[in-house]
Amino acid sequence: METFDVDVDVDVAVLGSGFAGSIAALGCHQLGLRTVLIDRARHPRFAIGESSTPVANRVLRDLAERYSLPRLVPLAKFGPWQRAYPQLGCGLKRGFSYFDQPRGQPFSPDRSHRNELLVAASADDETSDTQWLRADVDTFLAREAAAAGIPVFEGVRLGAPVRDPRGGWRLRSDPEQLAIHARFVIDGTGEAAVMARATGAAPRLERLHTRSRMLFSHFQGVGAWDDWLRDHGGDVDSHPFRCDDAAQHMLLDGAWMWLLRFQHNLASVGIAIDERRFPLEPAITPEEEWHGWLRAHPSVAELLANAELAAIPGRMIRSGRIQRRAGAAAGEDWAALPNTAGFIDPLHSTGIGHSLCGLERLLDILGQSWARPELAERLNDYQRIMFEEIALIDLLVDGCYRSLGAFRAFTAWSMLYFAAATTYEHRRAAAGSDGTRYDSRLWFLNADNPEFRAMVATLHRQIDRGRLDETAWERTVADAVRPYNRVGLFDPDAHNLYRYTVAPE
Repeated sequence: METFDVDVDVDVAVLGSGFAGSIAALGCHQLGLRTVLIDRARHPRFAIGESSTPVANRVLRDLAERYSLPRLVPLAKFGPWQRAYPQLGCGLKRGFSYFDQPRGQPFSPDRSHRNELLVAASADDETSDTQWLRADVDTFLAREAAAAGIPVFEGVRLGAPVRDPRGGWRLRSDPEQLAIHARFVIDGTGEAAVMARATGAAPRLERLHTRSRMLFSHFQGVGAWDDWLRDHGGDVDSHPFRCDDAAQHMLLDGAWMWLLRFQHNLASVGIAIDERRFPLEPAITPEEEWHGWLRAHPSVAELLANAELAAIPGRMIRSGRIQRRAGAAAGEDWAALPNTAGFIDPLHSTGIGHSLCGLERLLDILGQSWARPELAERLNDYQRIMFEEIALIDLLVDGCYRSLGAFRAFTAWSMLYFAAATTYEHRRAAAGSDGTRYDSRLWFLNADNPEFRAMVATLHRQIDRGRLDETAWERTVADAVRPYNRVGLFDPDAHNLYRYTVAPE
């Protein structure tokens, strides 16, 4: 990592060295742009947002190939990752699994799987998606940036960026040990949204429907739900994959719990809570609230009976409302990465995929239009697309929250996400005559399709009116999603166990 210099002049300054910021710096460097990477913290550091998806893996692979970054390619699949980088924390993720956990009742296994949903995202372990131990992965990618010759400045507290008379931006550390003139800034600072604030763009939170907060940590010794089901008569042999090798969801009434397992008996576990139903009560400690949720859900409590907080972070972390939407995502000489432009919720594991898709679009714009008159117009399009994608994610997530406590309604609404994701995956697999699978006309989760967005919005207005007849609602959603149903969603013979959704390579 770089020692502080007095004055640095660059083409691009990337703020934030999370995985997307570090890959952004690597991509800009490969484009021939003089680049620096800056972060107020130091690696390694704790972070959540750990679950990859087929979209995330495909885009990561394509970015690595497009920008000649071969050391990133193994991170796109579980098998190659384990062989290339066994030291990087990782978990096997074959798909998504969901289990209905009524308040005050033990889970009751059912041979028809009426209270379970499993959706395969990978055909086998070798080509599987992954859970990212972000402390390891983010550190690895920041070190890759430094090894490529990119100045990486950690532990830098920047003052507010200001316009430079020469054009671009002036960035100064506080205290002033470092001064940078950058023609362009990429903002990967997340909630801080440094560049939107510097340009005076106020957050637009009122445009979002989802209202959730989180309670989470990392744990050692989390039990295996597959074993619990076997011990209680569950039909796990019918599952398309081991249900713990997944982004595992325990659906509570008004909340949901995630369990993401890594190697060495480590797991990310948290509860995302609908704050409309369960507002934050500051008088209750995070630990007290955590144990209250476990007491209300006895089977989940059994699963976590022997779990202990991991050394890092070593405590329960509780947030207020987690949704955010910046007032701006780009200007003529800056752009925010997706997680800085806005964030909804971890429910559908959209974070890594959306970040990489937005980064891919931004690098394409910089590669084609750097120092050209059309750059500002293309960045305006980048912002418009970003906010349309965030708005779609918001509806897909909020509909699930409004269905919590009614498992069939939740399952039906979640099919909208799986239809969006698999449609995007299959369209992407068919795109790109140059050997890549990048097509700038494709927006994340099919958001470029106005008919699809309108359909989701129409259904969201209906579910927003209150509890619906679940059988009728299931038919309504199945009919609406039919034009986008490429993988047999709503097939009654599947019994909520979907084996083949992955798009062809």
